[in-house]
Amino acid sequence: MATPRGGVPYTHIRCGPTTGMVTVIDFVVQLLTSVVSLVEIFLTDVLLGVDPITAISFLVGAGLTTAAVVALAYLALGALVNQLTGLGSSARESVPERTPR
Repeated sequence: MATPRGGVPYTHIRCGPTTGMVTVIDFVVQLLTSVVSLVEIFLTDVLLGVDPITAISFLVGAGLTTAAVVALAYLALGALVNQLTGLGSSARESVPERTPR
């Protein structure tokens, strides 16, 4: 009988509501609640808790980082679409064949 590293056979592992398994809906609700909480903590403790120059430099840095991530994601997505479909600026065009002279 196969056993995981803990030594308990797989046949004794129980799944379900009694073991604390999290459903997808519970996960999404917790994720959204955490995002709202994170934004609230960021606004009250980080952004409003410092002097204006620090807040502005932080926001500029966040904007530049976001722009770099978006640009890289755009290029990666374009390369993926080009690889899978052949569409894009680097796709080969059909060249008419030359007739011998």
